[in-house]
Amino acid sequence: MIILHILALLAGALIAFAVLGSALKTVVLPQEGFPRLAQFVFALVHRLLVHRWDNALSRSLRGLYAPVALVSLPLVWMIFMMLAFTGVYWGTHDLSWSRSFEISVSSLTTMGFAEPAGTGRISIAFVEATIGLGLVALLISYLPTIYSAYNGREKGTNRLRPLVGSPPGAQDFIQGLQRLGSLDSPDIWRSSADWMLDLEQTHTAFPILTYFPESDAEQSWVATMGTVLDASALVIAVSEIDLSEVFADTQKGPLTVLVYGLPLIVRIARAANVPLPPATRLPDLLGRSSQPAPSVTVSRDEYDAAMTNLAGILVVEPGREDEGWRRFAWIRSGYEPALRALAGVTLASAAPWTTDRPAQVGKPRFLRRRPLHVDWSSATGG
Repeated sequence: MIILHILALLAGALIAFAVLGSALKTVVLPQEGFPRLAQFVFALVHRLLVHRWDNALSRSLRGLYAPVALVSLPLVWMIFMMLAFTGVYWGTHDLSWSRSFEISVSSLTTMGFAEPAGTGRISIAFVEATIGLGLVALLISYLPTIYSAYNGREKGTNRLRPLVGSPPGAQDFIQGLQRLGSLDSPDIWRSSADWMLDLEQTHTAFPILTYFPESDAEQSWVATMGTVLDASALVIAVSEIDLSEVFADTQKGPLTVLVYGLPLIVRIARAANVPLPPATRLPDLLGRSSQPAPSVTVSRDEYDAAMTNLAGILVVEPGREDEGWRRFAWIRSGYEPALRALAGVTLASAAPWTTDRPAQVGKPRFLRRRPLHVDWSSATGG
C-alpha cells in the first residue's frame, strides 16, 4: 500500500509539472506548433464542432471552434491540475480519495472550504493555490494576446480589400495598383509583405489562429495572401531579373513579397501540422525557369487568359510567352502546396487561383507527431 501512495505522489507531481509546462509553452514561450495537451484539446473540440456539411448550422459550429477550444484549454489545465494534486494529497497517506479531491479543489480555486492538516500538506496546498492563481493570470493574458493577433490579421485583410477585390484575385490586385499608379512603387508591396510577416509570427506561435474564422466570409486571409503572392509572381514572370541581384532588389515591390512570402507561408502551414518540406528559396526557383514548367493547379490557359486581361499593364516581349509561363509556374510551385493546404484547413470561401482549389485536409491529430492527412488530388480550379 505504501508503494501505491508513493507512486500516486510521484505521478501527481509529474502530471502537475507537465500541465504547468504545457501552459507555459502555450502562453509564455510559444514555439512553432502545438504543445501536446493543447494539441489534444484542439483536436477533440474540432471533432465535436467542425464538419464538412454545407449548411447554416455547420458553418455556425465551425465559427465556434477556435473560441471554444481556447476557452476549453485553461479549463482542461485546471482539471488536470486538480487531479494531479489529488494524487499528491492521497500519496501523503491517511486521506481518502474524496477528501484528497476536496482539498485539491479548495486549494487550486483558493476557496478554502477544505483545510489540509499538517505542515507538509499546508505547504502543498500553498503551492497548488499559487499555481491556480498563475493559471488564471495566464488565461487573462492569453486571450487578449490571441484577440490582438486575430484583429491584426483581419485589419490587414480589410486594408487590402479595396485593391484585391472581394473575393480576392491577383488580376484585380494588379489592376487596382495600376489605377492608383502604385504598381511600380514599393510602398503597397512592402506593407503587404509586412502584414504577411506579422501573420507568420502570430500564426506559428499560436497555430490555433489558423482556425479562427474570418470576420467576412468573402474575405479570406488565405486567399488574400495567395492573391498577393500570385500578383507578385505574375509581375516577376514578365520582368527582367538578374539572379545575382535578387536579394539586393528586395525593396522593389513584388520581389519583397516573394522573398519573404515564399518561406513564411510554408512555415505557417507547417506550424498547423501540414506535412511539407522546408521552403525553396526564390533564387533557386528562378534558376529552374529554363526547365519545363512544373505541375501547378493554375493551368496554362488560365495564365494566358490573365496575361491577356493584363496586356495593357504587364508587357510580354514577343517570343517570350513560354519563358514567362515557366517562370510563373516555378515561382508558384514554391508556395502552392502551403496555399492549398491552408485553404483546406480554413475551409475558406472560393477565390480565384487560391481557395477555389483547396487540398482536402484531415482533422487535427490528437498526437502532434502524426502530421495531418492531406489529399492533394482534390483541386477544383482550372
